[in-house]
Amino acid sequence: MKVRTRIAPSPTGSVHIGSIHNALFAHALAKHNGGDFILRVEDTDQERYVEGAAEEVYEILDIFGLAPDEGPVQGGPYAPYIQSKRVDSGVYEQTTEKLVQKGHAYYCFHTKEELEQMRESMDKRTAFRSKYRDMDPDEAKKKVEDKEEYVIRLKVPVGETITLDDAILGQVEWNSDDIDDQVLLKSDGFPTYHLAVVVDDNIMKISHITRSYEWLASTPKQVLLYKYLEFDQPIFAHSSLVLDPDGGKLSKRKGNVSAKSFLEQGYLPEAIKNFLMLLGWAPPIERKHGEKEREIFSHKEFIDMYELKDRQKTNAVFNRKKLIWFNQQYIKSYESSELLGIFKKWLEKFSQAPELLEEIQGDEKKYAKAIDLVKMRARTLKEVVEMLNFFYQRPEGIDWNIKQLEKAKGKIQQLKEDIIELMDGMDADTKTWTNDEWAEKMKSLSEKYGLKTGDSFMVLRVAVVGTPFSPPLFESLQILGKAEILKRLRQ
Repeated sequence: MKVRTRIAPSPTGSVHIGSIHNALFAHALAKHNGGDFILRVEDTDQERYVEGAAEEVYEILDIFGLAPDEGPVQGGPYAPYIQSKRVDSGVYEQTTEKLVQKGHAYYCFHTKEELEQMRESMDKRTAFRSKYRDMDPDEAKKKVEDKEEYVIRLKVPVGETITLDDAILGQVEWNSDDIDDQVLLKSDGFPTYHLAVVVDDNIMKISHITRSYEWLASTPKQVLLYKYLEFDQPIFAHSSLVLDPDGGKLSKRKGNVSAKSFLEQGYLPEAIKNFLMLLGWAPPIERKHGEKEREIFSHKEFIDMYELKDRQKTNAVFNRKKLIWFNQQYIKSYESSELLGIFKKWLEKFSQAPELLEEIQGDEKKYAKAIDLVKMRARTLKEVVEMLNFFYQRPEGIDWNIKQLEKAKGKIQQLKEDIIELMDGMDADTKTWTNDEWAEKMKSLSEKYGLKTGDSFMVLRVAVVGTPFSPPLFESLQILGKAEILKRLRQ
C-alpha cells in the first residue's frame, strides 16, 4: 500500500499554527515512506468562507517547506482538490442516495424551529434521533417531490459497539446509542464534513488520516460510513492535543495563534518547525547516561526518523518561551551574510522597517557587520530591527537622567567634550582602531573624573546609541565611522 496522507483545512480564516503542526507530521509520514502528501481545501461551509484564506494556506505551506505533491495549485490525478468544485459532479448526492436505499440514511424534514425546540427539551447526554428516521421511503420521496426542505441524516444503528484500531491510541470503542444521527447532506445540496471527508479520502486513496485527538469524537460516524459504503478504511492516527501553558486549547483568546503572525513577529520557519516537531513526538535516539537531550533537528532529519510508533499519547504544551529559545538558536547558527539575506527577505515580505531595508540595500557590507554584532542577542527578527535601529537613525530626545548615569551626573558634558577630543584624535579609518588602545584611553578619562571605567563608556554609549543598551560598543563604533560618532557626540 502506498502511503498517502493529507491535510484538509477549511478556508474560514488565517492558518492556525496547529494546522502547521498537523501538516508537519502528515508530510513526514508520507515522505518517510516514499509516499505522497496531499492538500485538499474543504470549503463546503460556505457561510464561514473567508476570501483569500485558501491562498494563504498555499503560501504558508510553501514557506514552511510543506508544499503538497497534489493540491489545488499542483493538480493531480484525483482533482478537483477543492471540495465545492466536486459538488457539481453529483458524487455526494449519489453517495447519500445509495445510503438511503440501503437503509443507512434517511430524509429528515425538521424545520430549524423544531430542531431548536427539540434541543432545548432534550437531555444533552441523549443522542439526537429524528422522528423521520423510520418514515416510509415512499412517503419521504413524496415530500421531496413536493419540494419540502430536507436534509439527509446518517441512520446510526441501535445498541452496537463501534471499534477502531487507532495507530497511536490503540483500540477505541464507542456505544452507538451515544452518537447523533449526523446530517450528511444539507438542504443547499452541499455535503457536511462527515460525508465529504469520507468520500474524498476514498476517491484520493488516502491511506493514513493523521489528526489531533479533538477529532476523535467524529470518527465513529466516519467508521460507519466506510463500512456502509464498502470503502477501504484508512489507518486513523489521533495524536495528543497541543495545549496553552495556562491550560485549555491553544486559542486566539490567549495570544495570536495564526502561523502568519509568528512569521510576522520574526520567527524563522525552520525554528518553528523544530519546535513543533517536538510537541508530541519523541526522537528515537538513545542517550548515554548523563548525556543532554538533543533538541535541534533539521526537517530532513525529522523525516528520516519519523514513525507513528514514536508519537506520544500525553498532551503537549505550546511553551512560547521554548519557541523563542529555538528561534534564538537558529538565528545564532547562520553566517552573517546568510542571515542578512534572510532578514532582507523578511523585511520585504512583511513590510517591516522600510527605511532600514533601504539602508541595507545601499550598504550591505556595513549591515552584514552590524547583524553579526546583534545575532548572538536577538531572539526574533523583529528584535534585530530594534537592535539595528541606531545604525541608521541618530538618537533624539535622549534622557540623561537615567539610573545608569547617576554616578556621572554633573560631569556628563565635560566627559562628552573629552570623548570628542579623544575621538577627534583617532584615525579616520576605523579599521585601524584597536580595542585595547581605545579602552585604555577611555579608562584614563574615567580616572580623570574619579569614575569607574564603565561610567565613561556609558556616557559614550547613550550619546551614540540613545539608550544604555547596545551591541558591543567598540565594534558598533567602528561600523558607524568616526564622522558619524562625532556628529552624535556634538548634537
